[in-house]
Amino acid sequence: MSLFENAIIEITKRKLSKALDLDNVIEMSADGLKEHRDIPYTNRSGKELLMDIFEPIVAPGTELPVIINIHGGGLIDGNKNLSTGFCRQIAKRGYLVCSLEYRLIPNVRVYEQFDDVCAGMDCVGRKLVEFDVDFTRIYLVAESAGAYLATYVAAMKKSKALQDAIGYEPTRMSIKAMGLISGMFYTTRKDDLGRFLSRSFYGKDARSLAMAQYTNPEHPEIIYNIPPCYLITSKADMLERYTLDFAGELGNKGVEHFLRHMGSDPKLIHAYPVLRPDLTESERVIDEIIGWFRQHENALGH
Repeated sequence: MSLFENAIIEITKRKLSKALDLDNVIEMSADGLKEHRDIPYTNRSGKELLMDIFEPIVAPGTELPVIINIHGGGLIDGNKNLSTGFCRQIAKRGYLVCSLEYRLIPNVRVYEQFDDVCAGMDCVGRKLVEFDVDFTRIYLVAESAGAYLATYVAAMKKSKALQDAIGYEPTRMSIKAMGLISGMFYTTRKDDLGRFLSRSFYGKDARSLAMAQYTNPEHPEIIYNIPPCYLITSKADMLERYTLDFAGELGNKGVEHFLRHMGSDPKLIHAYPVLRPDLTESERVIDEIIGWFRQHENALGH
């Protein structure tokens, strides 16, 4: 990777941190939960990653539904700790929450990030035997770049063409529905993100040529192969247009989804339900995501 690409990544990371005040992310209390933090697991490339598991304290024998969380950070920054408060809020609503890590660009390209998430989900599947869970109720939540990864990983499950382009195996885990917050769905538009970072995301080699037609999430191999999804954005969300456009295409194609736009309050910034889970509006979004998952409890797994 060139010095120019590295410089752009570092500048973007600083801008994101300042714009989202990432040094002051709200964590919330852990009352009523057991926490299993920094559990090491090995991805399929032999790289050690970490996961957190947030377990609600319930009556013995209670089978918990499961939510897997994928953090954001523009694919170049962030870690699972950004989502700690958000995961706690979800777990307190009666879900076993597993929060994953993945390697970051520029150390890898998106192909390895997809594989990290897929391998992480499979590691979660093996870990779940240690808990009382309902294996028929497994869901996915993700914010910003995590929502991009979640969308493609979900589509990989059904799309052999996408698997071949990415070059890795899909997860074996079955996901019933997704909650996608302030999604970074578009990575190659002629905006600041696409202009300056898309080459860092995809590289410039045979893999990037194979992947080129799928970088638009509106491609049929992606849009028709994802489970029902809840989408949330707001006017102060710097990627508001991405969610509105993606939801519009889901509607045009008849793909099951629900769009929540939270209006123009300036405090409702990008990914605020995750970064500011203490807000009343964040609690509303979390409750709606849980409601969406409950609506799909009896759906066939994706």
